[in-house]
Order: sequence, then structure tokens, then C-alpha cells
Amino acid sequence: MGTISVYELGTQVQLYGVLAMWVVILLRIPAARRSRQQRMLLLAVVGMAGSITIYLAPVLSALNALPGIVIAGCGLFTNLWGVFSSALVLDFVLGALGRRRAKLVYGGTAAVLVTLVALNLTAFPNDEGCVTTNQAQWYSTFWWIIIAAHLVAKIPCLLLCLRYAHQARQDSSLRIGLGLFAAAFAVSAFFWLTMLYVLFTGERWIGQYSALNIGLTAVLMTAGAALPLVLDTGQMVRNMRALWRLWPLWRDLIEEVPHVALSRPQARARDLLGTPHSTYLRLYRRVIEIRDAMLILRDYVSPETVRRAQAHVEAAGVPSAERQAAVTACWLAAARRAKNAGVAPDPNPLDVAQLPGDGLPSEIDFLLAVARARTQPWVATFEAAGSDQGAGKQA
Repeated sequence: MGTISVYELGTQVQLYGVLAMWVVILLRIPAARRSRQQRMLLLAVVGMAGSITIYLAPVLSALNALPGIVIAGCGLFTNLWGVFSSALVLDFVLGALGRRRAKLVYGGTAAVLVTLVALNLTAFPNDEGCVTTNQAQWYSTFWWIIIAAHLVAKIPCLLLCLRYAHQARQDSSLRIGLGLFAAAFAVSAFFWLTMLYVLFTGERWIGQYSALNIGLTAVLMTAGAALPLVLDTGQMVRNMRALWRLWPLWRDLIEEVPHVALSRPQARARDLLGTPHSTYLRLYRRVIEIRDAMLILRDYVSPETVRRAQAHVEAAGVPSAERQAAVTACWLAAARRAKNAGVAPDPNPLDVAQLPGDGLPSEIDFLLAVARARTQPWVATFEAAGSDQGAGKQA
């Protein structure tokens, strides 16, 4: 593959990479409004996206066409924005890791920007040219400062992300996200190291690969920033699936004890409408309402009925991992029959309504198992006739 084809590939990767970055930025705005850390991430990605967008040929042409604005391929404005975007990235990474030093980061950045403007206007008026052109010499103070500013921002970000990605062994999503950011910082740091090499050697041909390098940085940064969106989307799909499968169980239980429900059942498909946050809250409320209904209905069955359900399930050959859910489905069916038959509730000393697990995910899994068990033949064949008469008197 020749240098021309590599350059063309690089421009395509750069274009689609930066477009993807702006899409991710728009999608992350709602989350950024609720979280300061998310706002810092969004600002960092906006800074990087802006610094890459400016280098796109159509954008350069449009900006240079504006009256009084001269951007040029490596003009002063693009270089200043690049330094400032590096500061945004460094600030975000330090903040995310609990080591934020805003005054140091932005104070140092302001000093660098003022110095670059002063050098551009006085001692080195031609140094705003690209490193890969003859305008930038190896002794250029202007470019030494720019390269140093980028490396001072990117290399610590790279090292911090690698360190904490290694420590996040129990959180795969965090480890992957930090790894993607680390890869983006590594590619960006490599770009500025190659610019340093160009200053020393004068080998300007490396500039043909700059677009590909910048494009890869955009793709990796986009992937890291988009990972929470992907995870949120996946979690929302799982929550929607759980809501859909729990709906029949929830509907049947609140028909028996309607006062536990915050709202009456509507169309099943309406449960699937909403944002990731509202879907999660709806599922959380659904689990609470099912659990409350179970607590009330347990008083309509006797301990003997529960023991009969356990024996019935074992005799049916239900796998041990599914027995508790099957027993629950059996005694819930018996409790509904008893309540509809007018049996008065009587406190059940057995805590048969206790959901297993130590968190919402495990409770959801158990209730889904109960919902599945309700459709099995051993629940339909469980008859508690006469066994519930000790649970209370006819109303």
C-alpha cells in the first residue's frame, strides 16, 4: 500500500471517526446534564472532536472563507485549540480518578497559550507552519512548546488509564473503557513523538500518515466514550425483556391485592416505552409490587400447603436449581384459589415470600423463574384442596 493510498485511507478514517464522535456527544448530553463527571467527559470529547474537526479539509475551507479569519492547515488557532483540548482531556482523567488538579492544569495551559501567541506574533512569526513543511525548523521554540504540551497531557493520561484498567479486574466494562481511552492517548502521543522526530531529522514524509493517526485517535476515543451508551442500551433491553416476562405474574397478583400497585395494568407493550432510567425505575417498582403481593398472599396458605408443594415439586423431578421458584409458583396458585374461595387470611409463620439473593438482579432472576414455572405442568397439577382450611375460616 503506497503512501497516497494510506493518506486517502487516513482521511476517510478521520472523517468517519470525527462524525461518530459528534454523534456520541449528542447522545451523551442527557447523561451529562445529571452528572458532573459525565459533563467533564463530554467536554473532553468535545475538545478532542473540535481539534480533529478543524483539520478536515471542508471545515478548513469554510473557516478560511469567513471574513477576517485565517485558520490554515496548522495555523495558530488550530494549535491553540489542540493544546486546550489536551488540557480538557487531562482534567477529565485526573477528575475521574479522584486526582483532579484544575488550577494546575488550566493555569499551566493558559501560560502555554499566552506564550505561543507571543512567540507567534514576535520572535517566530512563521512558526505556525506545519511540522511537515519547511517552515518549522528543529530549533523552533514554538513547536517544542506545542509538542511538549501535548505529551505532558497525553502520556500521564495513558499511564493513569493503564494503571487503573489493570486494577479494575472485577469491573470488565470499566477496564475496557479505560483500555480504549489508553489506546487513544497512546496513538495521540505517538503522533506527537513522530512530529518530534520530524523536527530532528527533517523526514517530512511521515506527514502522509498523520491523517490515519488522527483518525485512529478519533475512533478509539469514540469507542471509549460510547461504551457507557452501549452498556446502557444493553441494560435497557434486558430490563424491557424482564418487564415483558414479569407482566403476567404482576397482573395476576395485583388482581388479588390491587392496593399494592401504584397504577392499574395497562397494555403490556406500554411497559416497553421510556428512557433507560424510567425503564429501570418501572422494573424496580414492579419487583416491589410483586414482592408486596406475595407477602400478603402467603397468609392464605398454611405451612402444610407449602410443605406439600415442596414434596410435589420434588416428586415431579424438578431440577434443584429451579425448585424454589417452582414451590413459590405452586403456593401462589394455592393462595389465589384460597382467597377467591373466601378463605380468611391467617399469619403464616413460614417466610415463604422472602426472595433469594442480595440485590435487585438476583430478585429479578428469581421472579422470572417463578413466571416460567407457572406455565409448567407440575404447577397446574398441584391441588391444595382441603389443605388450606386451617389457614383461616370462610369469610
